[in-house]
Amino acid sequence: MQRHYGETKAQRQADWLARFSDTLMTRAPQLAGRVDWDAAKHYYFSGTPVPDAVDQYCVARNIEWKE
Repeated sequence: MQRHYGETKAQRQADWLARFSDTLMTRAPQLAGRVDWDAAKHYYFSGTPVPDAVDQYCVARNIEWKE
């Protein structure tokens, strides 16, 4: 019998951060390996959706991205 306990907070955070990273690397590949994870977590904990968080992250750092 398979048990289902649901998604943990850590799994939700890891999923959000992975989507943030993927979206950010798509828009600004020059940031590969240089993500400020504390800032990314700030957006996660404030409840910002991933696309908005990436936009805010890029604007705050004056990063040009491709559409």
